Amino acid sequence: MEGSGVNTYTLINKEGKSHYVKFHWKPTCGVKCLLEEEAVKVGGSNHSHATKDLYDSISSGNFPEWKLCIQTIDPVHEDQFDFDPLDVTKIWPEDLIPLQPVGRMVLNKNIDNFFSENEMLAFCPVIIVPGIYYSDDKLLQTRVFSYADTQRHRLGPNYLMIPVNSPKCAHHNNHHDGFMNFMHRDEEVNYFPSRFDDVMHAESVPIPLNVFNVKREKCMIEKENNFKQPGERYRSFDPARQERFAKRWVEALSDPRVTHEIKSIWISYWTKCDASFGKKLETQLAVKPNM
Repeated sequence: MEGSGVNTYTLINKEGKSHYVKFHWKPTCGVKCLLEEEAVKVGGSNHSHATKDLYDSISSGNFPEWKLCIQTIDPVHEDQFDFDPLDVTKIWPEDLIPLQPVGRMVLNKNIDNFFSENEMLAFCPVIIVPGIYYSDDKLLQTRVFSYADTQRHRLGPNYLMIPVNSPKCAHHNNHHDGFMNFMHRDEEVNYFPSRFDDVMHAESVPIPLNVFNVKREKCMIEKENNFKQPGERYRSFDPARQERFAKRWVEALSDPRVTHEIKSIWISYWTKCDASFGKKLETQLAVKPNM
């Protein structure tokens, strides 16, 4: 399966020039999906079938591999699209913003201890490396706070000291004490700068600075354009997949708990995405759009 970064970050070069960036993992073996009947059979016999397949592949030396690709946009061109590039509900069309391969990941070893190497992993969008910074992506701005708070609640304030989360290189962050802090420190200095401690800062890197001289308020995204991309996605399906997609929506909207009004609203939405698909739902459900 593919891995697509929802959030938009910022790449910054040594001169301080910024570009918006999205990260994507593309499997070299391609993408495979299960049809409904296959999912019932495979998932019914083993609900962890995908995990088992990954584990067995690595054990047999058939190492899975992904290419790391990026898409970049110059912030100067942010307004030239018919959607907001920082809107997490939108993709960046690859025909307009092509994927650029920049690296790869190969899983060549299974973990030895599931708890210490998997359960205590603490992924967090706030942890970045020099040259990568945040953007004004609304969802990213909230995740920068909430994910770190979640990991502190789940694993403790020193979760970044846990071996699976700690840096592999030498580091010094002046963190002292706190719950589950197992690092031995005999020095008293826990602040910077200090004439009693010769530890120096890491090499400084440019950080984009946005200066606002206006009042900032919570507001809707101006260029929502909510229906174009879903319609394009539906029309990219082959006829058999379009039929399966329609069947799932008819089944979902046929649930007795779904009111006539909600059915009508959903048919209205899909009609705005693709008129033929909306008409198909309207015919099969005998409900007309109301918007």
